[in-house]
Amino acid sequence: MTTTPELPVIPDTVAVDRALTERAVTSADMLTGVLAAATLDVLGQPTKLPTVLWPDVPQEVVTAIYEHGLRVGYRAGRIVSAPAWEPQALDRLRTALADAGYQAMARRVAVTSSHGRHRADTEQDIARGEHE
Repeated sequence: MTTTPELPVIPDTVAVDRALTERAVTSADMLTGVLAAATLDVLGQPTKLPTVLWPDVPQEVVTAIYEHGLRVGYRAGRIVSAPAWEPQALDRLRTALADAGYQAMARRVAVTSSHGRHRADTEQDIARGEHE
């Protein structure tokens, strides 16, 4: 009896793409954490972090910007922890950002919003280029 040689397994391109993309994102998240920790280590205290962004801006202005960022962060935490996830509200904000020319921010909001949708809806968005 002769044996038939095994044919090579052709990988599922979509699955490989997804797995490698997730690996890249995980690596990027890891590097982002290392950079954030190193930045704080160099500066010594969190209150000095905004001075890295605006070294030539007066301290009282940097403090006002920093405090505004804290309020935004608090609001973001409230949005994420809300028991009723509302992708429609995020879509409205995404549209407003895109219409105002803030394309990168709009794409990030689209990613967040898509997590509240059915997977098929998200794949349709990706096909239309509305999701990064």
